[in-house]
Amino acid sequence: GAFLVQWRVPKVIPIQAMPSPVLPESCVPEGERIFLDQPSGWMNRQVYRCPEGLLGQAVGISYPVPNPTISTVIRVEFLSGERFARSLDPLEESWRLPEANVGAVDAWLRDARTATVTGVRHVLGGWPHIAFLLALILLGGAAGSIRLVSAFAVGQLAAVVVTAILGRAFETAAAEICVAVAVVFLARETLRSQPDRRRIDGLAAGAGLFHGLALAALLPAAPDATGVAWPGLLVLVLGMDAAMLALALFVSGVGALAAQRWRTAWLRPALSYVIGVTAVAAAFGLAFVSPVVEATVAASPNLPGPAGATSASGLPVSRRLAPPTLDAPIQSYLAVEPFEVRNEILVRVGDVASEVDLEVSRDGYIEIDTQSEVARQIGELVVTRSAVEIDGELADGIIDRVGFTTADATGVLPRQTPVREALDEALVGVTLVYLAEGMPDAVTLSWNEFSNATPSIPATVIDPEASISSVLTAGQPAIRWENDLMENPVVAVTGVAVEPARLPLPMISLALFAAAVVLIVSGLRDRRRSASFAGARIALALALIVGPLARVAIALPASLGSAPSESSARRILASVLPNVYRAFEFRDEAVAYDRLAVAVTGETLTDIYLQHRRSLEMEERGGARALVDAVEVLEVGAIELRDDGGFDADASWTVGGTVTHFGHRHFRQNRYDTRVAVVRVDGNWKIRSIEVLEQERIR
Repeated sequence: GAFLVQWRVPKVIPIQAMPSPVLPESCVPEGERIFLDQPSGWMNRQVYRCPEGLLGQAVGISYPVPNPTISTVIRVEFLSGERFARSLDPLEESWRLPEANVGAVDAWLRDARTATVTGVRHVLGGWPHIAFLLALILLGGAAGSIRLVSAFAVGQLAAVVVTAILGRAFETAAAEICVAVAVVFLARETLRSQPDRRRIDGLAAGAGLFHGLALAALLPAAPDATGVAWPGLLVLVLGMDAAMLALALFVSGVGALAAQRWRTAWLRPALSYVIGVTAVAAAFGLAFVSPVVEATVAASPNLPGPAGATSASGLPVSRRLAPPTLDAPIQSYLAVEPFEVRNEILVRVGDVASEVDLEVSRDGYIEIDTQSEVARQIGELVVTRSAVEIDGELADGIIDRVGFTTADATGVLPRQTPVREALDEALVGVTLVYLAEGMPDAVTLSWNEFSNATPSIPATVIDPEASISSVLTAGQPAIRWENDLMENPVVAVTGVAVEPARLPLPMISLALFAAAVVLIVSGLRDRRRSASFAGARIALALALIVGPLARVAIALPASLGSAPSESSARRILASVLPNVYRAFEFRDEAVAYDRLAVAVTGETLTDIYLQHRRSLEMEERGGARALVDAVEVLEVGAIELRDDGGFDADASWTVGGTVTHFGHRHFRQNRYDTRVAVVRVDGNWKIRSIEVLEQERIR
């Protein structure tokens, strides 16, 4: 139940606007929060204790001021080896992790625990409920309060039936007002002598009826037109009933002990008046005081944020990582990534015209038929003038791409169709690739020749987490990058083991259920019936509360003969699919094939490799390939069991990735609707085939 939460914030965000993680309500911080000022950003670390775990729960990021167009990548790693990732756009604050592969029994126990705890909290969280309970205790002591609490529960159960039939819930405020009014009448009855008291059972049941009509609003999912989840309401009533019974018995016991030591005759009327007056005040407050509306803060135009471009949907498609220096004769952008270092160089042709064999027309244009030769010469020029050292060794550069380009707010774009280039405006982009083993520890970029035409060269080094910029000159011709990344961007590709379905047995809950059965049987035999039934209800509520906590899981070998559930199939694909895309990060195709074979069977290895590799290339960026940040399985349906123990299913997922290209980071997200076949091979899940039914570029 302990989670180490780390969140790194770029320094364009001031400390005063530092965001915080969004975690489930059950998570509480443990120990001191650690704050580190690192070159690549603000680093925060905090341990949280989450007794209900994170699977099936919402996690995210929250800003104290409006989010200044910053995207967030969330990674969740469990000690079991399961990993999940999600890229949140600035307009998104949270994301719900896939549910745990718990099965129907465990899922019911978890939902029942949530409803029971909600009922207990509801009783303890409002003064009308406490006042109501105190009035019941004053009316009947221990035995009488059990009877009246039972009447209240009967009223609520009747309301559950009404709510389930009508398919809708009523306003919570109206129900609380009814309870407060009932408290006033009950407080008046406490001032009467025992023979003169009237209608107290009816008052308790009526209060329960009106209060129960609004209970559906307390459940995690509000009711809709399809009806109310009445089983959850029944458990909710059980939680409230058990809390009220336990409190009534405890307070009655304390009152009885106090009466034996002190004279407390004056206390009853005093408490009755206090309860009645405060109940009237509560009723008026609920009826006439307007609910507090949370204020929203308008976006601040002064809050700094990275420049970039957005799509028609408002989602960011690119972000500038380097200062704009389009007037510089030569600009250098060094991208440090796993297995590869790229030096992307933008050259203004007119500024280096004297250093290459250049033919220009009389009107100052570079003709189309000479452009390929001009680009080749400029490529060779930058190769001879620049050098890259990786981990102390001089690396050999390969000219990956070279050609005439254009530049705008979204970055550098290669010319798709050649045109006559004006000499004063012509730009040539050169991409030099240096292969590396894994993620380098240190990289140095140097330029060894400067001239009057190029007295300085703006240079930016960009890694997966940050960027640094400098201006290189003859006196300071080099810029050095050192690996101080907080996370290793080289991801592991590991097999996804086939695990048998397991039946969870809640041992403590079973003991409490047994105790409840014994008490019910004892009550049916007329042995202190009211007390026995009250104890059984408390035991049942406790059994549901502790149900998910102490369990012994028993493997079910018969699961081999049944198709996986929707949640199980989604979790299997969520574990296997990232391995497919991680394999493409390896630049050596032989190594990439080996890694891909961990997740894909041999007969379709080549087809899947080529298909998905092409989908990650950005043609508009000269074929640059995106590094995958997140794979999210959205839906899985139409699951059919295969003879070999695998399954076929309709599945939809999104793949989000980034490309660092000439000082900009571009975002790509695709959605795939597919028919996928998953098989068991040597105890691991693998993909046998993927038939893409529809592919959509989201951004």
